[in-house]
Amino acid sequence: MKKGILIFFVIFNINAVYSQITGTDINIQKELTELNKRQIPSFSNKEIEQNIAEWLKNENNGTSIIAGRYNMYKPYIDSIRKKYDLPWFVTLIPAANTGFEPKFKDQSGYAGMWPLGYLIGKKYELTETALYDERRDPFKSTMAACKYLKELQNIYQDWLKTITAFRIGPARLNQVIHASGTLDFNVIYSNLEPEERLPILQFYAAAIALNIGTEKEIIRPTAINWVKSDTVHSISQIVPFSILHEKFNISVSEFRNLNPGLKTDFIPYMGRPFVFKLPLNKVNDFKRRRDSIPIWLNIEFEPKISFDTVVEVYDGDTATIIQSNQELTNEEIINTPQIKVPKKTWVYYKIKRGDAIFTLTDVFDCTESEIKQWNHVYKKNFLIVGKVIRFNVDSDKKLYYKQINTMTLKQKRALANKD
Repeated sequence: MKKGILIFFVIFNINAVYSQITGTDINIQKELTELNKRQIPSFSNKEIEQNIAEWLKNENNGTSIIAGRYNMYKPYIDSIRKKYDLPWFVTLIPAANTGFEPKFKDQSGYAGMWPLGYLIGKKYELTETALYDERRDPFKSTMAACKYLKELQNIYQDWLKTITAFRIGPARLNQVIHASGTLDFNVIYSNLEPEERLPILQFYAAAIALNIGTEKEIIRPTAINWVKSDTVHSISQIVPFSILHEKFNISVSEFRNLNPGLKTDFIPYMGRPFVFKLPLNKVNDFKRRRDSIPIWLNIEFEPKISFDTVVEVYDGDTATIIQSNQELTNEEIINTPQIKVPKKTWVYYKIKRGDAIFTLTDVFDCTESEIKQWNHVYKKNFLIVGKVIRFNVDSDKKLYYKQINTMTLKQKRALANKD
């Protein structure tokens, strides 16, 4: 009888601890056993239980946001993983690794919501350039990730090893396996570095929180607004995001969310018109007015004409000055001085750390108001590191202004002081 009381007391205390940690009455051990019935490999330890408890706390609605993204991406991921005969829990891998964040990038260069390394992206034919990275495209990267997972599972025949190898790389996992001297994942796990255990820790936390947690309404998914979109073709030159905002009323944040693969604030031109996504309700308008974009990018303002003022009549590269309030004789027209009007072109500059508006106006020979006008920005603080802005400069000085992009902060300041 005393033994029965003791067992009840221990179970009661365990549930009390879970309740204290998670704020719920959920029994983590019981739910991990339930996951095993759903085909997820059986594996648990104190680290995993603690990580699950953290997810179930849902601080700042972080888990709810991931749950909302899970519901949004799951149908598409399911359609791909079924094609490669992968189990349902594969959908949890990007939740565990990045929280379904398409723009994720770590110090090792892994990028995208899964995420994928540079060489893996190349292996599965994802485009990766300084301007565009398809590893950050949720749909194209999902196809590559499922191919890679299929290949890893064929090698390891063990989903715990496959999930780990997917994140830390098979070469590193094989090194740990060799050092462990066994294929027992319990031993392998203990020999991993703390940060290398995260893929497994987060995987089980995501499994509990996004499935059992939502089923029991402990976690309520945040509603994610899935914008219906379609693909369109750009033009044969670079197009700043600001053009889309000004002419088609598309916000920069909305455009970035639809096209996370883009790494700059403009639509690139890489030898052929770039294909990108727009909200479905903007597609027809864009197609109808696309041919006007080159005109908007190279617009030339005609001089204002009023009576009793000097008028500049442009003809090619020259401007003839005449008086608007009187007619000139042929002799006066012949002797009228001609003024060369320099051709203008755009130069793009990526804002660096330490750049100041007074430095940029000095080195690019312009005013702050001109910079704001050229880039369609009117906020006081618009210098954001990594943002690309454009300057309207004389064509014959294009190379001079273009090389400013490669200067150090010290060199730019020296040039500004010199000017």
